[in-house]
Amino acid sequence: MERSIRIHMFGSFRLVIDGKQVGHWRAGKARDLLQYLLLRQGRQVPRSTLYEALWPEAAWSSNSSSLKVAVHMLRRVLTDTGEAPYLGAPMLRLVTSELGYSLEARNIWLDCDVFEELTDCGMRAEAAGRREEAQRFFREAAELYEDDFLVGVNTEWAALRREWLRSRLLQVLHKLVNMDVERGELLTVTHWCRRMIELEPFHEEAYRTLMRVHAQLGQLNQVRRWYELCTTRLRDEICAEPAATTVDLYQRAMRGALTLHDSIPQ
Repeated sequence: MERSIRIHMFGSFRLVIDGKQVGHWRAGKARDLLQYLLLRQGRQVPRSTLYEALWPEAAWSSNSSSLKVAVHMLRRVLTDTGEAPYLGAPMLRLVTSELGYSLEARNIWLDCDVFEELTDCGMRAEAAGRREEAQRFFREAAELYEDDFLVGVNTEWAALRREWLRSRLLQVLHKLVNMDVERGELLTVTHWCRRMIELEPFHEEAYRTLMRVHAQLGQLNQVRRWYELCTTRLRDEICAEPAATTVDLYQRAMRGALTLHDSIPQ
């Protein structure tokens, strides 16, 4: 069987070697160390930086054994995966240097990296006028994003990466909404808009698009429900009122004076 290393960082962290998930981590911080270094592949990270990232509440000391233990345990996990059976095979290896540590990764599949690559490919295809190709890339990216990055990991470095990836997904969903509006794929439009709202509950543009779609379908009760959900969330959770654009669009929809393409943002 051909060697494979797949790493999932959307949702719960999973390291899968040759189809088998690593299920027993000898130390909790060994997994955290791997997660941190995966975002910095090939870069030497000083011991003090690693200690601050993994133990933010504790003062670092060169005599501390905590990092050494995590490194030792991680190296054992990676060693248990076996040596690369042939040149060019997937590989993960922890490298020690005078400065600190680095993670040597070769030919691995990492979901968040693939997501960003798909997103970038979509942007390039769209810029070149290849809209169908761009849409395929954006769909693949959106489907790959199963859940937020490292759900339950509450460190600052994970939170920063999480927000960056969320912002990229919102960008992808925005593109998909506009592309499916152009194609008249109304049910798909609602799917992408609902994902946007799950990601960002105060995303008024998504609510406006949902109101346009249901107005186009003659479903005015549904238009009202989305408007009321939008205004309630804004008022109750962030003490804000809907934008004038949202109110105007809702009023025109209820009067039957709205088309799907009215005020679609580009």
